[in-house]
Parts: sequence; structure tokens; C-alpha cells
Amino acid sequence: MNLLIPGGASYIGAWLVPQLLAEGHNVTVFDTFFFGSGFLPENDSLTIIKGDVRDTEGWRAACANKDAVIYLASISRELLCQQNEPLAQTVNVQCFAPAVKAAKDAGITRFIYASSVAVYGSSDHEATEDEPLAPTTIYGKGKMACEEILLNAASKDFCVSITRSASVCGYSPRQRLDLTVNRMVHDACRKGVITVEGGEQIRSHVHIRDLSDFYRLLLNSPPEHIAGEAFNVVAENQAVKDTAKLVADITKASIVVTPRVDDRSYSVSGEKVAKRLWFRTQWMVQDAIEDLKIKFDSGYWQDSATNPIYQNMVEV
Repeated sequence: MNLLIPGGASYIGAWLVPQLLAEGHNVTVFDTFFFGSGFLPENDSLTIIKGDVRDTEGWRAACANKDAVIYLASISRELLCQQNEPLAQTVNVQCFAPAVKAAKDAGITRFIYASSVAVYGSSDHEATEDEPLAPTTIYGKGKMACEEILLNAASKDFCVSITRSASVCGYSPRQRLDLTVNRMVHDACRKGVITVEGGEQIRSHVHIRDLSDFYRLLLNSPPEHIAGEAFNVVAENQAVKDTAKLVADITKASIVVTPRVDDRSYSVSGEKVAKRLWFRTQWMVQDAIEDLKIKFDSGYWQDSATNPIYQNMVEV
């Protein structure tokens, strides 16, 4: 299959792309490299285009002779969205409808969009895919808008599907250390202290390996099973304090609790993917913690305290 992956040099893309290449796909990565480059393998079946999804003509050219899109491109950290909302709007929302149209016009038959559990807003129960969306963040509102755009473009010959991913954790060649679990392990290994704001809030987590496997599953699933559908991809829903305790137990770090400044709780159900697609996650938060600790102990990310790339906070 000839695949086009905007944002393919991202945290998720840097793990997913090698898996797709190993399966024999031809992959084209279309990326601005806002957060660095050099994370992808050399491979005769890999084409790398330094491009911007806001450049409709450049994107349209990249869509030629492709079978499917896995759309990972976005400004994916809420703090950066708040600090530069015009950038977030242009990258995350305004260019999306033209991008979808260009893909459809080019004859692409499958379009997979990376959304987020942030579209549900704060939840006191395990949200399911058929519930009304009520995002409370700039990032979440952008994801909701793009979901609607994509679903409206669906047709018999244009199979669209949406992954509502939980917060991703684990190792990737293009590491992010601002995500909940990854940040805790970083602080435990580098500072010996995990700071928890409040702790009662719930967060949903999924291991990057499971999320990658799910994208690969969507590529190969019959259209009638996935067309026009959104899928939660989640392994565990945990209170922040419980995640911190797990990290502390494994790393022998201490925990400091400060007043809560973020009341949001994200808790989602993974029943739909289990029942409809027979997909169950294989990796847990503990696996991510243990793997990241090994990497830190081995000397990875020596500049993590000073390099903003790991926090998705460079100037873009």
C-alpha cells in the first residue's frame, strides 16, 4: 500500500513508520520538522518530504498515487496551543478541509485521522464513542472540528475513520517528555521527585506500541467495519496520584503534592474496539515506565532539562 503520513516524524510517527515499512508498505512522510528531524530510518521504501499541511498545493502534490492517509499532523500540546492560538488554528483546523478534499480528489480511498480523548472534555465516567462531544481546550475543540469535517467528506469510495487516542506513553525515537507518564518518569529519573498537582483527576493512557498496532489494524480492516467510525484507543484510566505512585515505586523517587490547578478528568471506554475489531491493548503503563527508566539509566536524553524539543515547546 502507498501511504501518506503528515506528521510522520512526530513522537507517534517515529515509532509507527518503521512498523509500516517492515510490513512492506511504501511510506511518504510529509512533515515540517518543527520538533526536529533525523528520527526516521533510511529505507528504499520511505520518501521524506519537508512540507507544511498549510501549503495546500504542496499537500495536493504529495497526495498523488497514494492509497491511504494516516493524518498525524497537529500542534499537539495544549500549552503551545494557548501560547500561539493563531498557529494552532491554522495548523490544526483551517487547513484540514482543503487537505481532506485534496486527498479525496487524488483518489485516496482511506483516510485515518488522529483525534484525541480531549474531544469529550472532562468526564466523571468512562466516555463512549456515541456520547456528545464537549471539549474544553483549544486542542480538543480543534480535534472535534476536524472530526466533523472528515465525517462530512465520507463516501462509498472514501473510507474515513477516527482514532480518539488516550494520552500516549512509552519510548519513541522522537521522544516526548511532556506527556503525563513520560514526564513523571523524566522527573523521577532526573530530579528524584515527582510533582503531582492534586492527584484525584483521572487520566487515560495508551502505550505507543498499542496505538501503532491499532493504526496498522485500521489500514487492513474491511471498510464496512470502520467507515465513518470513531474509536477510543485506551489501555488504562488512572488517577494521577496512582500513576505517580507506580512511577515512584519503580524509580524509587519521592512524590510532592501541590494544590490542584487542572480539574479535568479524562476517562474513556475501550469496549467498542474490543467488540467490533477484536482489538485489545497488550502494553500497560507499567511497561512504559520500566522501559523509559532503562533508557534514562542508559544515558538517553542527556539534554532533556534544557532542550525544549522534548516538551513540544520550541518556537514554530
